[in-house]
Amino acid sequence: MTSSYNTNELDRLYRRLPELEFAESRAFLAQLVRDPGFMATQILSSLPYASFGSEPMITATYGLREASPCLQVFVWPAGAATPIHDHTSWAAYHCVVGTLQEDRYERLDDGTQPSTAHLRKLWQRPLRNQDGASTVGAYAAGIHRISNPGSRPAISVHLYGPRQGMFDGRDYDPRRDFVCARYEGDDMIASALQVVF
Repeated sequence: MTSSYNTNELDRLYRRLPELEFAESRAFLAQLVRDPGFMATQILSSLPYASFGSEPMITATYGLREASPCLQVFVWPAGAATPIHDHTSWAAYHCVVGTLQEDRYERLDDGTQPSTAHLRKLWQRPLRNQDGASTVGAYAAGIHRISNPGSRPAISVHLYGPRQGMFDGRDYDPRRDFVCARYEGDDMIASALQVVF
């Protein structure tokens, strides 16, 4: 395989992003993580960030989640973890380097009490490259937590569908049976500008 072929193939994959649907997400990620151009330009270039900080870090983003599917590369230092959360869109993620842990939850209440959510952990499993992509639905169909409990860094690729709401998703705290909306920084600024103007 020549370098120009890899570049052309990678460009073709990126151009498919706006048209991707949930049913195609696993196959798309499987194809992407087998692409030598993607591995060289996105995964290997993310390795220097693997020892910084204690939280997951996004090293690359393609697409706009507000309007179409979005692809992001995450670096997970040892011990990094997300809160328990959901998204306003479907999502698929594939661990490419190292091992992550996925915890999946279900909501036991009907959602009628503001700021309240009763959760139960359904299962927990490791995510490795050979396991392929894991997927979640929007809102309560995808309450999960991803962490790197190991002593080595990990890298994963995430594909998100278009947002179905103004916010990014919700964060959950089962110790207090609490849930709240999660806004990304740029979204809050954009919302504030729309209100002002």
